[in-house]
Amino acid sequence: MYDVILDGPGLDDCFYFADRPGELRNIVWAVARVQGRPVTDDSEMIARVGELCSDCDITGEGTLQVHAVTVTVRDAEGCDGGHDGEDAVLLGGPAVCDGRCKPRPRFTREAIGYLASALDDAELEESGGCGACGLEAGQMCVACGRCNCDSHGTCVRPAQG
Repeated sequence: MYDVILDGPGLDDCFYFADRPGELRNIVWAVARVQGRPVTDDSEMIARVGELCSDCDITGEGTLQVHAVTVTVRDAEGCDGGHDGEDAVLLGGPAVCDGRCKPRPRFTREAIGYLASALDDAELEESGGCGACGLEAGQMCVACGRCNCDSHGTCVRPAQG
């Protein structure tokens, strides 16, 4: 079980959980796709994600750079409960923690949408635009140079010449 952290421009609190290498591979594929650079060599990416899993299994953490996003994988933390005691087993619980007792965010379609939007907004802001309202640098108000997030009640449009 892996905790997955995505770090890149515009990404805040991107923490997910993958319970197997295949699920981690799906996250990495999605990270590449939302950046407009889909994986074209499946076997190479499978090998890179395999190395990521191995690094995590051996050292407790592994990282993989997928274009502008860093994927960090750590051993998933167990719960704080006493699943390893006799009472848990006698009461029908697992002999050891299987992670179901601690809510873990999964990488869903909604997460893909958030990731794509956050990266696009960051790219707009880097180029002088506004990610919040979706305007590119050349689309800002002609009178004041601000975006649609601001009020333009006092702006006077330049006379057409």
